[in-house]
Amino acid sequence: MCLAAPWLTRVLLLSEKRLALAPADLRGALADGSVALLVVGVAGFFFATGRWWGRAIGLWVVVSFVWVTFAMYEFISVFDSLYALAHAGFLADATFIGGSVRHVRHPALLASFTVLAIAAALWAHAPRKPWWRWWGVLFAACVLGQVVIPTSHAHDEWRQRHAIQANLSILPASAGVGPASIHADVRDVFRGNLRGERWAGPLSGRPNVLLILVEAASGAHLPSVAAAQGVQSATAMPKLDALAQRHILFTRVISHQRQTNRGEYGILCGDYPKLLTDQSKMSEQVYGAARRCLPEVLRDEGYATAYIQSAPLGFMLKDQFMKKAGFDELVGDPWFERSYARTDWGVDDKAFFEQSLGRVVELHEAERPFFATLLTVGTHHPFTFPDTASVEGGGTRRERAFRWADDALAEFLEQLELRGVLHDTVVIITSDESAGLVQAASATQRLLSQSWSFAVVMMPEPQAKRIDTLYAHVDTALSVLDLLGFERKTRGFTGRSWFREYETPRRLFAGNTYARSVIMWEPTGSVVVCGESFHKCMRSVPVDDLVFGPERQSEPASPRERQLVLEVARQTRSGRRDMTEAGAIQLLTEDTWSVPAAEGKKLLAGGQYLRVPGGTTLRVDLDLEVSGDQATIDFHQNVLLNGYEKFLRKGIQVRGGERWRLSYEIGVPRDGSHLVVQLYATTVSGDVAEIRFHDARLSMTAGSVTSPTVAVIEDEVSAADPR
Repeated sequence: MCLAAPWLTRVLLLSEKRLALAPADLRGALADGSVALLVVGVAGFFFATGRWWGRAIGLWVVVSFVWVTFAMYEFISVFDSLYALAHAGFLADATFIGGSVRHVRHPALLASFTVLAIAAALWAHAPRKPWWRWWGVLFAACVLGQVVIPTSHAHDEWRQRHAIQANLSILPASAGVGPASIHADVRDVFRGNLRGERWAGPLSGRPNVLLILVEAASGAHLPSVAAAQGVQSATAMPKLDALAQRHILFTRVISHQRQTNRGEYGILCGDYPKLLTDQSKMSEQVYGAARRCLPEVLRDEGYATAYIQSAPLGFMLKDQFMKKAGFDELVGDPWFERSYARTDWGVDDKAFFEQSLGRVVELHEAERPFFATLLTVGTHHPFTFPDTASVEGGGTRRERAFRWADDALAEFLEQLELRGVLHDTVVIITSDESAGLVQAASATQRLLSQSWSFAVVMMPEPQAKRIDTLYAHVDTALSVLDLLGFERKTRGFTGRSWFREYETPRRLFAGNTYARSVIMWEPTGSVVVCGESFHKCMRSVPVDDLVFGPERQSEPASPRERQLVLEVARQTRSGRRDMTEAGAIQLLTEDTWSVPAAEGKKLLAGGQYLRVPGGTTLRVDLDLEVSGDQATIDFHQNVLLNGYEKFLRKGIQVRGGERWRLSYEIGVPRDGSHLVVQLYATTVSGDVAEIRFHDARLSMTAGSVTSPTVAVIEDEVSAADPR
């Protein structure tokens, strides 16, 4: 069973992605074999004890490996990358589970393998000496085969390695050559530059700005842009491409990271996100003094600011970050009452744009100019659209979801024009991150395409212009301020203005936390790709100046290039490392919440994913009261650290007119990550209940904690205080 699970899922991946067999796939199968046999050996060790507990542990090992194998399959299916264990904390988040994990591709196959694995583990006999000899021979053969068959840059890492094996090889970066010789180059990366010759702006009349982020859209999804790079993508947005031909189109915009919170941070704050896998800067900005971001600057200049997305705002701390970034109004999942399809991530894109239209029109009709940011979610796995919908072109769920989004976006923009919004509004359409090319000619092309975004800019007075110069998402904030004539307000923002021409090119940088890689884009179009360990860096040169084209030549990167990538990656990592100095952290930005019974279990707080230094004492304080006619709310509150549950309170029922106070402390003796404090509410009686929060805090106190103890200070439901 341990061998069958990874080999079968590997065959499924090769078949579903229509990939021709190569020697790299034999190496991958041997990697699967070595890891699977290692798991078999561990299980066999426990079976050999002859005790019931040994058999129980062995069974758990086997079944867990089967589940991990199918989880790896799901991840590779969507991201074409091996799963990084650093992201394992997401598997304990209810929003992530409801939005993505529940939508497995082969539930019957997973169930069958689980049942068979349990049956096999129960039936298995304790291994004897001959069994161990054959086990050792097979394990050695699999390891030797991997040594003999070389790795290939032409093929994805998942085709050559097992995910567990790959994660064990990620080591801290070594210091290497000192940074003195590259100091000037590094300094230029983080500077704002408005010294180019302006070709657009400043616009008069204080126009509105509407920023639309299409989840995971890529430059490869615009057919004309893809064709210019010599590639063709089955995932396409033809209506957006046609629109782009009539406006300003930037065909080569670098997105700096995977994951929405990292991409949005770079766009809104004009700062590089962390290029290495680590706690995101968006999370760090929530505590203490936050970086000055674009919405705050525009708000100070008299703009009304609004952030609208269909996903829950609490996930990834967006409810708090967006407030600190300068958005006065936040709209999230509960606001969207209608949908054609819905998951825990939110409503489909057609419903999202239809309902957002009214709010954008209201902002336009107000006296103040506005800056609004819209983020879609329908093109995120599991790709949300009605199964009954007839989508032109058909294809996979991913392809149909992007067509559904394309149609919805086109209709939204058409309605904005009919209502006169576009006459005095700058519309910028780009993505938060890039899903890249699904069918790529090589692993390198696929990796680079996952940093390939675009930007379409619609001016109040339309003009058509196509720009093939390399720009980046980090340029967005500075570019908007430059276009509006607020050049003096750009202090602290990184990048160059999209609306100026520069005599000298520059280097740009991107990370890929899923592929555990860091990329440097050189002015010549060549790229340097390093693994996060920086033990090995490769230089890839395009053929015919096609930066994202299929034909590339690879060579080893120079020590100086490696050091430059390493130093830039390290500097983007700078941020708040010790969260114990942040003081009390507010878990909720809203004091009052409405919980209709029809919505079922509702996430109020969660998705923080924080780093915790060893020796820390965590303290959570909750103080809330419930009101509502014959209303009763069932609360579920827990704390997760490193993907494991550290505290749980469930089944706490609070009726209208009652108050629940909960305070407790948790010791964290060793460094931890992915700290998540979750609170769910379900109205179990009455049509709707209201929750009023007097307190909802997380505190971290530095100390010398030596044991992971939990101390409950208060846990009481009582009559609410009279008002």
